[in-house]
Amino acid sequence: MRSTFKATVKMLLRTPGAIVWALAFPILMATLFMFMFSSMRTDGAVDAVPVAVVADGAWEESTFSQVIESLASGDDALVAVREVDDAAEARSLLEEGEVDGTFEVDEAGVPHLTVAPESSDAHQGERGRSYGINRSILETLASSYVQSAALIEEVAASDPAALADPAAVARALSLEAGSERVSLTRGTPDETVRYYYALMGMAALFASQLSMLAVANIRPTASAVAARRSIAGVSRVRQLAGALAGSWLLSVAFLTIAFCYVRFVVNIDFAGREVLCLVGIAGSAFMAAGLGSLVGSLPLHGGASAGSGILTGLTCVLSIFAGLYGEPTMKLADAIARAVPVSAWVNPAKLVCDLFHSLYFYESLAPFAARLAACIAWGVVFFAFAAPLFRRQRYAHL
Repeated sequence: MRSTFKATVKMLLRTPGAIVWALAFPILMATLFMFMFSSMRTDGAVDAVPVAVVADGAWEESTFSQVIESLASGDDALVAVREVDDAAEARSLLEEGEVDGTFEVDEAGVPHLTVAPESSDAHQGERGRSYGINRSILETLASSYVQSAALIEEVAASDPAALADPAAVARALSLEAGSERVSLTRGTPDETVRYYYALMGMAALFASQLSMLAVANIRPTASAVAARRSIAGVSRVRQLAGALAGSWLLSVAFLTIAFCYVRFVVNIDFAGREVLCLVGIAGSAFMAAGLGSLVGSLPLHGGASAGSGILTGLTCVLSIFAGLYGEPTMKLADAIARAVPVSAWVNPAKLVCDLFHSLYFYESLAPFAARLAACIAWGVVFFAFAAPLFRRQRYAHL
């Protein structure tokens, strides 16, 4: 068994296909995702809302202009002001998508907000994603000012003495409220991390190529060396176990390298549970090794090439239901998981995806432990089917 283990490790390290599928491909996909999702990931900072103001005499004399100026100053400015001479110029900027809204003050000092029409560039492309938030900010500024001004006028008319206390007026006009930040998830929600978790599921299934190649290499018909091994004193089950152990060790190593690349180069958050992620990788690699050993033990006419084709096709199909190929497949995966919950436990790619997902979102380790146990159980089941298949096969000649 020990000699089989060493021979398996050496053979796999010398096989270019094993290195490409189990190590290079996940890193390549992670790099591709990094460029694809770079525009969707933010640092949490709010960009200033571009707004045009008609800087005429009414604007200069209004107190609303002072409010906008205060919000446009400093490093954390809420609005980015662009002054224009008349409403026609402001409208032109609005239609071209240069600004998200325009402010104009009438002779009575009341501000008026004009927002971008549906056909403007503000609604298109990447800007369209943030336009709804920016519009809400501008509407809140205008409505809050109008409400505060109306409140001051009402107080002045009913109880002028109340305006003598500036602190009381400030409290009455303040929009502040006591609040406590509560997170329902362990990590800050990021819609892109799930694709990397699904990628880890795909990488785990591609790692099954290692055990498939290892088992195919020790079949008596694979080579003269394998034929001599088959008549040696070591039982076939022990040879299978040695090949499985060697391929599992390399699978763990390759998946760990891919994980470190995703964590430290792509900078994907794993909620500070990197050590538990490594434990999950070991369990995922065990399941992948069991799956590969089962496919490698099948009496296929094409040998390792046929087994590689089966595993590649199976990996690509199962990754669809883990949501790897974009937002439509992610919605499909969620819909299937809700309609048929057991599907998330029988799909290895989805199981590994949910393994990392549970560490990111849940404080409790129970969901992670359940999925880790499922990965190990599937590995045991696959090996239990592979062992008799490999041991009982008969050959016409060696």
